[in-house]
Amino acid sequence: MRALQIRRNRFFKLFLLVAAILGILFIIYLHSPENVHNISTGSLYKRTTKQKVTFLEGKQLGNFEPEDFPHRSGPGEGGKPHHLSPNKQNEGAQSVGEYGINMVISDEIAMDRSIPDTRNGECKHWQYPEDLPKTSVVIVFHNEGFSTLMRTVHTVIDRSPPQFLEEVLLVDDFSDKAALKEPLEDYIKRWNDKVRLLRNTEREGLIRTRTRGAKEARGEVILFLDAHCEVNRNWLPPLLAPIYRDRTIMTVPVIDGIDHDTFEYRPVYGPGSNFRGIFEWGMLYKETELPPEMERVRPHRSAPYKSPTHAGGLFAINREYFLELGAYDPGLLVWGGENFELSFKIWQCGGSIEWVPCSRVGHVYRGFMPYNFGKLAEKKKGPLITINYKRVIEVWFDEKFKEYFYTREPLAKILRYGGYQWPIGIEEKIEL
Repeated sequence: MRALQIRRNRFFKLFLLVAAILGILFIIYLHSPENVHNISTGSLYKRTTKQKVTFLEGKQLGNFEPEDFPHRSGPGEGGKPHHLSPNKQNEGAQSVGEYGINMVISDEIAMDRSIPDTRNGECKHWQYPEDLPKTSVVIVFHNEGFSTLMRTVHTVIDRSPPQFLEEVLLVDDFSDKAALKEPLEDYIKRWNDKVRLLRNTEREGLIRTRTRGAKEARGEVILFLDAHCEVNRNWLPPLLAPIYRDRTIMTVPVIDGIDHDTFEYRPVYGPGSNFRGIFEWGMLYKETELPPEMERVRPHRSAPYKSPTHAGGLFAINREYFLELGAYDPGLLVWGGENFELSFKIWQCGGSIEWVPCSRVGHVYRGFMPYNFGKLAEKKKGPLITINYKRVIEVWFDEKFKEYFYTREPLAKILRYGGYQWPIGIEEKIEL
């Protein structure tokens, strides 16, 4: 009996030892680099069994394709231009002078007006993964018109699958308009915690305020929009799918134009065409049509495609990846050049940028910039945007390419851009 008892005790101790070893190995596995990000999203199973994006042949619609917009009548419905009555013309002109946008027109248009579906016809037939990452839509604003800001929020909430929309995060860059104080706080209560509002205690500029929004966001993906947008039908899943496939991909929607004076919604590009962002040596942002040799090898013209850069205002990116890259360079002031800085950083650190034809977002192009840079420009000598460009060039360009920029912008040679400190860990990511 005693010998049997000893054997049982030994077996029990051996069992506990094996269980402890297995537990330690499992903990090490969970905390390995490839799984740390996945733990934060709460699903190891999801990481190892990713669903694929597929194109459905025939007339079958994709899984997130919504019903057609119902026919509605009213000012601006269907994306049609709206015009003021003669007795409101002066008021409308004054609002353009104040906001760069005809806010009297905007105020007469419904927050959730219907707009035309400007996508390629193929877009209705894409099947997207059901477990796409949750997203924080970050909207920075400074003295924005109330109705254009709220129309942006309305369309995001109304036209996004709720299971993928973590929140809409509004970040106020020290506005002083009365409508953006208590009235705004009261208005967004209708969405409970789905819409959050943060306020800067001093003017920081678009670049730094977006970085604050990224740090405060709760979603796995952050999606930046300007404060005067209208998202189109089924816009969100196409932007999330490439990031779901590879967290180092930044995605960019195709932008439609909204007239600042009539709010007419219309495509910027011709039917069926695909454009991508480029730059010339003076750092002027341009767009050019996708080369025929690239289009020929693409089975679907509506599929995402690589682009060297982007316009800067509207894009989605994995939040942790964005912060790993150092977010935006804090030495860039207000706005200008941040699109190039982020693009060069992504491409040189092993990531990529994809434009997504099936995600369409309308954007109001202002008649002019309605506000100045305030105290942010006081201590800088020279044009802020040129200083920003020089900073980007000096950090991310090789010597011979820097000269191309200075040939186009000789003034930049004498401008001071300040020192640069590499974000922790980014030098190891750079692909030379």
